[in-house]
Amino acid sequence: MLAKRFVLTGAAIMLTVAMSPTAGATPANGDIERTDLAEGTTDVPIAIVAVGQPTTLYVQNIVLGPAASSGWHTHPGPEYSVINEGTMHVRTASDCVPTAFGAGQAIFIPAGVPHVVSNETAQHAEAVVTYTLPADRPIRDDAPAACPEG
Repeated sequence: MLAKRFVLTGAAIMLTVAMSPTAGATPANGDIERTDLAEGTTDVPIAIVAVGQPTTLYVQNIVLGPAASSGWHTHPGPEYSVINEGTMHVRTASDCVPTAFGAGQAIFIPAGVPHVVSNETAQHAEAVVTYTLPADRPIRDDAPAACPEG
């Protein structure tokens, strides 16, 4: 008899939950416009570690004209880029071979890694870049060329 009561009680609870209306998100109110700036995919492991220190978040739109180059540089925090248009080539100090990234692809460059970004095509290339940097540090520091030109 006790077992039957548990089964009936369990069934009643499951039926109540199944028939209850689901809680929905509160709807937006007023004049609101959201614009997606970029969306890209990468399979590189990404982590943000601020360890309780003040951190500044920068988001920039970058356009490289034909044959343009960023010059060798580093960032004091990680860089996350999404290519929106065209093709950008990235060379790092650890891999001097340029890697091409096209529209819809994401690039991750860890803090302190010397790198150069270039457009080796005849069309402009555009990306949205996000940096998470220690507060009061510049976005970029120039670096000596880490690879031979070529």
